[in-house]
Amino acid sequence: MKLLIGASITIALLSGCSTKVATSTSTVSPTLYGTATANSALITVTRDSGIVGAACAAKLSIDNKVVAKLKPSDSVKLNVPSGRHILSFDTRGGLCPSVSDAVEVTLNKGDDKRYRIRADTNGNFQLLPTL
Repeated sequence: MKLLIGASITIALLSGCSTKVATSTSTVSPTLYGTATANSALITVTRDSGIVGAACAAKLSIDNKVVAKLKPSDSVKLNVPSGRHILSFDTRGGLCPSVSDAVEVTLNKGDDKRYRIRADTNGNFQLLPTL
């Protein structure tokens, strides 16, 4: 019985360590793609809230150019030219391990695409499309 209670408490604590969709975000200014053009599409990237990886900034890049650094619950809006792009992030730097993910994005003029950076209890980060 004690083992069952101990296991239940451990599972409950670990599930609280995974990230959650941020319900309230802080907007970060991008270093590139801050201004809309006639040919651009909007990409919004939000990093989940939670303690997994909280000490490490996620460096968000488009086509290998860093456009923003996101901490938990941060969000950035990017006005990206239409066409094919690679949207990626990594946490490399300082004492943080190098964790990264990337997705190919095809944008048409006027598109509005949203992505989130999430982490699970094992510290696996993902860049995922969202609504």
